[in-house]
Amino acid sequence: MNWNFETDNYIIRLPVSDQDGDALYSLLSQQTVVDHIPRMAMTLEEQATDELRRIAMRFESREAAFWLIERKIDGQLLARIGVQHINWMMLNTQMQWELSTECDLAVLTEVIPAILNVLKDDLQLRRVEMRVRAGNVEQKQHLEALRFEHEGSLPSQFEYNGEDVNLDIYSVILD
Repeated sequence: MNWNFETDNYIIRLPVSDQDGDALYSLLSQQTVVDHIPRMAMTLEEQATDELRRIAMRFESREAAFWLIERKIDGQLLARIGVQHINWMMLNTQMQWELSTECDLAVLTEVIPAILNVLKDDLQLRRVEMRVRAGNVEQKQHLEALRFEHEGSLPSQFEYNGEDVNLDIYSVILD
């Protein structure tokens, strides 16, 4: 299986620890990029190196896969999209994304189906779920446009910045 692939306009590839730290830090140091998860943005460049090592270890253990989305024309990093908590018995996984301001619905409409095809055809997964902070209108619009269905909400999943966080669950069945 080739974990790196392309669409017409984008390269979808696994990160490389010794070359992607700066670009990943640039993306994940923006609070607006990670707020929907929610989590704190990176504040030190070394955090990107640690994150790259963690995702490499999770990939090697078949627990997760994270791809960097680059625009072909200029190599600009537009997003990181990954799957984690892969349940090989139930054939499902949770997707997560961090999107730059340049990664709009047009980009997602080209990239997400390619990733879902890999999950279905190569990994034999059947269900993909995404959890986002409740009330995030932009995330809701993206997910619904990509044919993810809202399944419900999980109240008070954790505390973040002194507030209880509710998560909305969206999913798509791969058929």
